[in-house]
Amino acid sequence: MHKRREQEPPSRTTNTVEGDAGEVFQLGSSHGNIGFFRGNNFMFNLGPRWAVVIIVCLLVVAAAVAVVFVRSSPSKPSEPLAVAVKSVTDACQMSWVSPKSPTELAPVSDPSIRPNQYATWEHSRDGAQASKATFTVTAQGHEATSNVVITGIRVKVLERKPPLKGTLLSGQCGEPVNAHYVEVDLDSEQPVSFPDDLAPDTAAELTAQGLRADPIRLPYSVSSTQPEVFTVVAGTASCDCTWVIELDWSAGGKSGVQTVGNNGKPFRTTSSTNAAVCYMAEPFYCT
Repeated sequence: MHKRREQEPPSRTTNTVEGDAGEVFQLGSSHGNIGFFRGNNFMFNLGPRWAVVIIVCLLVVAAAVAVVFVRSSPSKPSEPLAVAVKSVTDACQMSWVSPKSPTELAPVSDPSIRPNQYATWEHSRDGAQASKATFTVTAQGHEATSNVVITGIRVKVLERKPPLKGTLLSGQCGEPVNAHYVEVDLDSEQPVSFPDDLAPDTAAELTAQGLRADPIRLPYSVSSTQPEVFTVVAGTASCDCTWVIELDWSAGGKSGVQTVGNNGKPFRTTSSTNAAVCYMAEPFYCT
């Protein structure tokens, strides 16, 4: 005779509600509409399809908020140094070689065009700064509490071509200012030199232009509140050269090399030996 198996009690799910509650019911499954009440007042009801639509919309909104939060989070800079480059230009310091001939330039000459506009003027923008180019390079860290140490400065010549042919454009003034701080000889295999002493008149000219006049003494420690400014003077007598500056750095137990160009492009400097010397004056004339 078989022993009668005891019947197990049915499984139960128990929910609790805290605080003051009215009538509460538990819904296992529903195949119709779902109604919402506040007290004895009917608010609205939702069919199953609308309930699904609302849930999907809530999930989409939550995902969008998460994406916005991730995109708004500040990203870590890819380079340890924040570097700003500025070309030092005035009528007595800067000249420019345009690839156009004096005959082509004479009819369009405009004395109001300043040397710092030669790079964008439609008749000279395909040219290059001539013979000597002066730039200030400001380097600093991204954080006030974390320093980056600059341990070296080099110049890398990317390409040497014959001097650009065309017209050397100059402002009408006296002798050019001989500004030296970091001297770069683009014709040399080791272009960079750091003069130990500057001539008094050169130092005075640099100071008058708001440029540093003291020699370089590496290393330099920089932060977001403690920048260093370098004056770079690059010259050539025999090439149309493109070049970049390389800064050696160390920070947080790491070290590397950061390449610096002129607003995202390599610097370009050309000898003026293949160019006719002309002046943007009224009238336009050549020597």
